[in-house]
Amino acid sequence: MSKDNHHCFHCHLPIPGTPPFHAEVHGIQQPMCCPGCKAVTEAIIAGGLNSYYQHRTDPGLQASSITQRLQEELLIYDRDEIQNEFVIAVDSSLKQASLLIEGITCAACIWLLENHIGTLAGVDRISVNLSTHEAQVIWNPEQIPLSTLLLHIHRIGYKAHPWRADRQEALLKEENRRFIRRLALAGIGTMQVMMYAIALYSGAITNDMGDAYRDFIRYISALVATPVILYSAVPFFKAALRDLRVRHLSMDVPVSIAIGGAYVASLWATINGSGEVYFDSVSMFTFFLLTGRYLELRARHATSRAARALQNLLPSSCLKQVDGEFVRVPAKELQKNDFVRVLPGDSVPADGIITRGSSRFDESMLTGENRPVAHNSGDIVIGGSLNVENAIELKVTQTGAETRMSAIMQLLNHARHDKPAVARMADRVAAWFVASVLIVAITVYWYWSSVATEDAFWITLSVLVVTCPCALSLATPTALTAATGHLHQLGFLITKGHVLEGLEKITHVVFDKTGTLTRGNIELSEVRMVSQSHSESDVMQIAAALEAHSEHPIAEAFRTVTSALSAQKVKTYTAQGIEGVIDDNIYRIGRPDFCLPENSPQRPEGTGQWLLLSQNQTALCWFRMMDDSLRQEANEVVSQLQKRGITVTLLSGDQTTVVARVAEQLNIKHWQAQTSPDDKLEFIKQQQQRGERVLMVGDGINDVPVLAGADISLAMGTASDLAKTSADAVLLSNDLSRLLDAWQLARRTRLIIRQNLAWSLLYNLSALPLAAAGLIAPWMAAIGMALSSLVVVGNALRLSGRQKPGHFRKSERSEAIPAYNPAIRI
Repeated sequence: MSKDNHHCFHCHLPIPGTPPFHAEVHGIQQPMCCPGCKAVTEAIIAGGLNSYYQHRTDPGLQASSITQRLQEELLIYDRDEIQNEFVIAVDSSLKQASLLIEGITCAACIWLLENHIGTLAGVDRISVNLSTHEAQVIWNPEQIPLSTLLLHIHRIGYKAHPWRADRQEALLKEENRRFIRRLALAGIGTMQVMMYAIALYSGAITNDMGDAYRDFIRYISALVATPVILYSAVPFFKAALRDLRVRHLSMDVPVSIAIGGAYVASLWATINGSGEVYFDSVSMFTFFLLTGRYLELRARHATSRAARALQNLLPSSCLKQVDGEFVRVPAKELQKNDFVRVLPGDSVPADGIITRGSSRFDESMLTGENRPVAHNSGDIVIGGSLNVENAIELKVTQTGAETRMSAIMQLLNHARHDKPAVARMADRVAAWFVASVLIVAITVYWYWSSVATEDAFWITLSVLVVTCPCALSLATPTALTAATGHLHQLGFLITKGHVLEGLEKITHVVFDKTGTLTRGNIELSEVRMVSQSHSESDVMQIAAALEAHSEHPIAEAFRTVTSALSAQKVKTYTAQGIEGVIDDNIYRIGRPDFCLPENSPQRPEGTGQWLLLSQNQTALCWFRMMDDSLRQEANEVVSQLQKRGITVTLLSGDQTTVVARVAEQLNIKHWQAQTSPDDKLEFIKQQQQRGERVLMVGDGINDVPVLAGADISLAMGTASDLAKTSADAVLLSNDLSRLLDAWQLARRTRLIIRQNLAWSLLYNLSALPLAAAGLIAPWMAAIGMALSSLVVVGNALRLSGRQKPGHFRKSERSEAIPAYNPAIRI
């Protein structure tokens, strides 16, 4: 059996690649698609029901599928060992589950799931992504178990599975295949029934067709159209019934009424031998509607490819050092402090530090940087990046959920599920619009039934079809998804939904300095001893042991020092320094007034930043840190922001002379030095009270409270823990000029959303009176509705165009800014 032909033994769900789970049945290891099917199969075997698999005539229900009959199976998803694969703890009382939802057809499904499940007691929040069919549910397991949540999802017509990348890929492929089958049947049926319709129309025009021939052609038309209605149009009927059960009006309701009503009326006319038949219009309508939704489906799948591609960056195996030799092992078995070898052309299996060799790495999928980046011994490399030059050896520092790629994936998932205010407003408008359409349709039928009874039905049918608000529901989410995906390709990762709609309203930008306007590449240039009790080697090892617990750019200067010491009880004091215990002695490194509060010494003369190292309130030595240079693009970014009338402020914890020099080089008139994070937060609050909308740009390390307090916050990609940052966006590429690209794209996104909403409303408001006046036939209405949706989707996809980085900027700087002297850490 080829690797593409595996099927789950229990539920027969396709399994791409190697089956991830197995269960023993009759002495044979059978493939399983998920832990649920594995557990159910083992429970059946353990219960002595072996004959079940011998005598069954149909595959078992998927373990994550829910029916009243088998709801006891869902209890397995309340077990911690099963939840470990798709559930994470949010805090002490809440958990977050990643679910894959089967049965989603359009934006109305998202509204239904979020509003129905979100109102359950114990559910804190739920967000569903239209492109990937993925749901993020945050709930309190003490108030409602996960099995009950899955049951409620089933009761409104959907199926929920624990999220896994391969299962999602299989579901999307199966969804695509089903859509093609329904579309093909509808297309063939439409062509056939149209041929018979032409004969009926010709006979009606020439008035030379006998009743027997007419009835015969009608019965043949009914026979051809029936599979189209009972198979191709089934998703519309199911969705309409599901929405009516939960008392929500979606676009599937008028569509189903139009298709079902026309089909039933045509059957009645065929059986009675009187009246008109609409088999051609119904089939054509179904075909065009399916065509529009299929193209929409392909567009949705395309927007999620980047996210799914990240899952495939990590290799399945790697060369791990075992007993002095490198052997190939599964990458998922790697642990911290393992040593691995990465050959040219291989992907890095986990985050690590290069211990031998140097090479260039393609990090474009993770950071948006198009050119390979050179890394040498002692540098950190990102898991998932591609080694393009030389073989290297590295020491693993992070694996699994702790890697940077995993953190990016978490932020990306959060961004996809965070819905901005404009999208929520569009959903509410669409629901009210459907109700209005039904009222108008009833009124139109009442009017035409008294004026022209024979035309009342098909005119009402045209009204229902032509005003279907598919385009209105697609107007906003497609634009936001396309723009967010394009920015991610540029290395600008949006994690909160309000960024794109709020960025254009920003009036004040506040920059941090170290690691933001500067590169944060600080080097140790001098060690000046104060005490003779320790050697220079001793103080270097002590400092390296303390700084090993810090993520600040200064700590990078000590990464190359090999220390045999281990610091305990380490505490980091923001904007001051680090304290730790080594061999029962208390050491501090940082500002002099932090290391020796009682008798703070004066800093030595000389340029650069001076750090003091103390032992038990006794000074040991000074470290001089140098060479933190401005980012090459910093001058251009600040200049462009000021040209747009935006106030730029520099807030830094450094010494006044250093901050003044940076402000002068960048022509920043508003700056403050020696500011703590609390001072920065207070400054932002003061500006907000004056009516300013503030964007804070920081390194995400010491500025978490400040980032959380700003209207929009942007963290640099060097942030210590991307998954826990409070920023609304992360600059993965560490290129500040991407901020200008994001600013311009935000304007384009807002413009395209307005265009989409205007087009949707204009189309519906223009087509409604024409349909009500009897000027639009049902098949014309179907074409118009499908085309309106395609116009909206196509317009939105312009945001995902392949503009090169810097496309929106007027010029590129080619010369680096001279280095300047840094000061105390921020």
